[in-house]
Amino acid sequence: MAGNIAIKSLKPSDIRPQMLVSFSHKQVISDKWVKDGGRYELIKSDEIREWSREKRVWISQYLTDQIVRGGFAVGAFYDDRIIGFSSIDGIVRGETEKYVNLTMLFVDDNWQRKGIGGSLFRQTCLCAQKTKADKIFISAIPSYDTISFYFRMGCSDAAYIIDDFVDTEHDRYLEFTLKNIE
Repeated sequence: MAGNIAIKSLKPSDIRPQMLVSFSHKQVISDKWVKDGGRYELIKSDEIREWSREKRVWISQYLTDQIVRGGFAVGAFYDDRIIGFSSIDGIVRGETEKYVNLTMLFVDDNWQRKGIGGSLFRQTCLCAQKTKADKIFISAIPSYDTISFYFRMGCSDAAYIIDDFVDTEHDRYLEFTLKNIE
């Protein structure tokens, strides 16, 4: 494979409205976690999540908004092409422990299972430490693959739910303790 993969923090000037047009994202969810009472149960599913062209442009603007309000965005690039990205909001919430919100983490379908998601997650955690938060809150799509990834990164089910950070009631809420990052 020619070229290099680089992980870097993004500035608003790095983000263009059309930068995700060729980003391959089609998530087929065949198994997902659902909460039944107080515990999670893995069930079969036949969902497909795919971004429209409009959503790709919206995500680019959203990443810029995250940075402008004090958060961070991180990109993975193969040569000059974005192949993954993640972001955290700059808003910190919580009473005894301070949480920051992981708002996005995606890797191009053609680049998954190559360690890029883990590299993005670790770099995003390093950025999150700058917010003086204790933990990262994640409102994750409850697919088996997504949740397995976050557990491999060292996440656990959230001990405290930050309502402002919840994307949907169907998500699985996770947290990561920032002191665990190397």
